[in-house]
Amino acid sequence: MMSGSGARPAHPEGPGIAWRRRGAVALGGTALALVLVASLAGCGGAGSGGQDTASMSPSPRAAASGFPSTFPSQPAGSGVSSSPGGGSAGAGGVPGATGPAGGASVGPRVDARSWSGQPASNARRLTAPVRLLSLRSAPNVDGGTRYERVVLEFAGGLPGYHAQYVPEVVRPGSGAPLPLAGKAALELVLTSATAHDDQGVSTLGTPSDGRDPSGALSYALAGDFEGMVHIGIGLARATSFRVLELHGPDRLAIDFLT
Repeated sequence: MMSGSGARPAHPEGPGIAWRRRGAVALGGTALALVLVASLAGCGGAGSGGQDTASMSPSPRAAASGFPSTFPSQPAGSGVSSSPGGGSAGAGGVPGATGPAGGASVGPRVDARSWSGQPASNARRLTAPVRLLSLRSAPNVDGGTRYERVVLEFAGGLPGYHAQYVPEVVRPGSGAPLPLAGKAALELVLTSATAHDDQGVSTLGTPSDGRDPSGALSYALAGDFEGMVHIGIGLARATSFRVLELHGPDRLAIDFLT
């Protein structure tokens, strides 16, 4: 029904419902615009400032640089204290970098004279074997560093040697275990050396086995065969050691940190 030439026609559902429908249309249009804007932003590539979703996963290079699931195993018999006070070494059998009093290093061995738990050797070759005269031990202190020392004295020069921690020292030939006190064992093999004279009589002027006066170390002659002398050293625990070559008289000194 027209109320006049300028009148607006009445909505058949009433004025309230008409205004609500206009509001719903407006809100729907706004929501559609927001969806379109979000879609356009999501389609942006690396060149437009967007981030490729594939780059969110780690690349092979990044994955390879992570920590390994397993670490190298400790070599048998090479458990080494990281410091004079004890404690186990890190993975791979390398002791910590903290040195004992006096600044000596207990890291990887530089040479036989440096402190380390790694093997020490000198492949000296002689035309005639030297003879082992004595075997003894005693505690020592040098520059604040405390250590147990085993001394081997020789006639005719110094032999070659190889010293390393082993699970057990055995007698050459028979393979029988060598009784030693302590939980750690070090084997010292002397080359171009004997502990007997041409008649087969022992050249040792000291007992072939013994214990340090402090009780922290034991030692014993394991074998004397075909120009090689085997000696076992037992300790309360595996610790860093060094080998010194001394002269006047000729001696080898094996020192163990305490």
